[in-house]
Amino acid sequence: MQPTPVDWGEAFRIVGGGLLVVFLIMSLLAVATTIMGKIFMAREAKKKAEAKAKEATA
Repeated sequence: MQPTPVDWGEAFRIVGGGLLVVFLIMSLLAVATTIMGKIFMAREAKKKAEAKAKEATA
């Protein structure tokens, strides 16, 4: 009984494609998280500025 020969080119192509997809998705998540963080920080800064302006006028 002989083992089935392995097509190493195909194996590396599958592994490389999988790694590419994983890093692409992780990069997209990192970018989305950064953008959301900037949006929320800007919103919080705006609320603090409005609260400070209300205190100054009161």
